[in-house]
Amino acid sequence: MFEFIGFVKEDYKHEHESLPCNARIIPEEASNLKRITAGLMGIAIGYGLLLLKQYKYNNGDSILNKPFILAGIILGVLLLLPHEILHLIPYPKNSTKKILIRNWAPSAYCSAAVSKRRFIISSLLPILLGIVPLLLFMITSSVHSVINTILWTAGTIGLVTPANDYIDAFNCFIKAPSKSMIQSGNDGFYYFSNEK
Repeated sequence: MFEFIGFVKEDYKHEHESLPCNARIIPEEASNLKRITAGLMGIAIGYGLLLLKQYKYNNGDSILNKPFILAGIILGVLLLLPHEILHLIPYPKNSTKKILIRNWAPSAYCSAAVSKRRFIISSLLPILLGIVPLLLFMITSSVHSVINTILWTAGTIGLVTPANDYIDAFNCFIKAPSKSMIQSGNDGFYYFSNEK
């Protein structure tokens, strides 16, 4: 069940489900440098695809219609809400899934426990909002400069916006045991064994 809370204050606190006694926090070592690096990787992939298409299929001539970059940015920003919804899809159907807006940025939250695999899928699912537009960009004819511009800009933004999510997925993959469950707590994500 999805629950749209709307705009909340910066000090808004989620209601967390209780954690089992064997829960251990996943150490978060995400510095601003790591976040920026993850975002820059998305930009690098976007520019790499642009250059590939421009030089392989258009003799090095520009395939972007620069005034429409703003339209692509607007689309990329509008896709932030679907980005958050995608995070919630792998969570159990009967769990409460909350979507809110804090500091003008949408955010998704569910305190239900999921397997390590589902948590990583949840973290990485929004990458589709970068992959799909960039795939469409690569197969769209170079003569359609407006469509190419919007797809490329929105797709590149779609690869940049999950920068924190890449780090969450990596931390979980490296630091949580393979058969553990992952659950959100007051100060981060926790893992615990589900075996009796």
